[in-house]
Amino acid sequence: MQEFRRRPARRIVVPSRSDSFLAKSTEVVGGPLGKHTAPGQTRTGFFSVERVLVFMVLASGLLALLFKDHCRRAGWVTPDQYSTTCYSEFPNAFGTYRIGEVFPFSAANTGFDYPPLTGLIAGVTAWLSGFAGTGNARVLGFFDLNAFLLVLVWLIGVLALARSNRRRPWDAAVFAASPLLLFTAFSSWDLWAAALSAVALFLLSRRRAMASGVVLGLAVSVQPYAGLILLAAALVLWRRGFRSVLFHLLVGGLLSWLVVNLPVMLLSRPAWFNFWTDAWNGKPATGSFYYLGNALAERIGVGGIDPVAASLVSAALLLLGVLGVAVLCFKTGQTPRLAQLAVLLVGWFLVVDKYAVPEHLVWLLPLFALARPRWRALLIWQLFGILFYLAQLLHLGVVLGDNNAQHGIDLPYYALAVLTSNIVTLVMLALVVRDVLDPRRDLLRRSGVDDPLLDGFTARRLP
Repeated sequence: MQEFRRRPARRIVVPSRSDSFLAKSTEVVGGPLGKHTAPGQTRTGFFSVERVLVFMVLASGLLALLFKDHCRRAGWVTPDQYSTTCYSEFPNAFGTYRIGEVFPFSAANTGFDYPPLTGLIAGVTAWLSGFAGTGNARVLGFFDLNAFLLVLVWLIGVLALARSNRRRPWDAAVFAASPLLLFTAFSSWDLWAAALSAVALFLLSRRRAMASGVVLGLAVSVQPYAGLILLAAALVLWRRGFRSVLFHLLVGGLLSWLVVNLPVMLLSRPAWFNFWTDAWNGKPATGSFYYLGNALAERIGVGGIDPVAASLVSAALLLLGVLGVAVLCFKTGQTPRLAQLAVLLVGWFLVVDKYAVPEHLVWLLPLFALARPRWRALLIWQLFGILFYLAQLLHLGVVLGDNNAQHGIDLPYYALAVLTSNIVTLVMLALVVRDVLDPRRDLLRRSGVDDPLLDGFTARRLP
């Protein structure tokens, strides 16, 4: 009988050793971890990496809830919810789309600004909130229930990230302790898509391509941007020769997308198609440069870009970005990592999207944690994202609530916040491109890791 041998534990990368910014930041608590310790190989006691990450998520979730406390007590009314920066899509959608009375996508006239799976989440939580009472009590119950579920999926996404790269579990802290999420976590349902995408990438790292595709299909049904992650995976898998893996990934994604969307298409076809036609014909969101251009044109008395033209420009720019990333994938000497291509595609989409809003920046957090987990750059990027978020709310307080300048900001200051956030995002993407072109600058490859999301597969590998 063959003797069982325990698999030797791997040393994990310590952030305070590998990141110069964190090394300097730890001086107040005794400095970086000593060189004679062996994280991952020695017992840590109760405070394992994953337990610390859980505490980070719970603490961040509590702080994010406190940031919404004014509206939880006073209600989500305009312009107060903007001037106090406690806006949330949950209570506003509850009233706008009468979610408490009519289930989203259940009939032709039940419009909803999100895809079907988000509508299902909203509809179920609205039904459950009926136990909280009526009026403001039910709205508060609807918000609190959605916030509770978001903390759960946030936690699952963080743990998935920690297990996606076994040598660098601490990189998941980028997602767990994100300053950006303190402001945006409970502002919309976008965290669902980010967490599901993290789970899908974890499953792919464990050689479960079909399951990974299923979860990515669900993420697409929450926010369509997740399809760009699937595209990034397709590009990398095709170049590396993992054709069967790609097939299973695509089949899983298509099946889960159909399971969610096909019933809505059959039972309420107009409502499903209205979501897409309204998106194509709708006015640009306040966070997009199309909105800024139209607002400036209105001030100087000239015509702006119409909604359909903005959709065409956005689609054309996105296509150019996809072609550029495809060329980068197939022309570089070494195949880019999946997370690198994913963050390039999603990041470019955020810049050129007609419906760009600061809440969408959370989509990039798990991708940056896998693609370029450098804390100094990520904190600077999040700082500008937070300024973008706060500036949008203060600007909307003026536009929607006829608020006075004391509690809001005018267009020039808001435009500055939008442009600087987009510029910093483009700089972050440029740094990822530099890592792709020169793998010696890539933090992961420099430590001897090729692609932690794909290294488990055995197939014909192309250069």
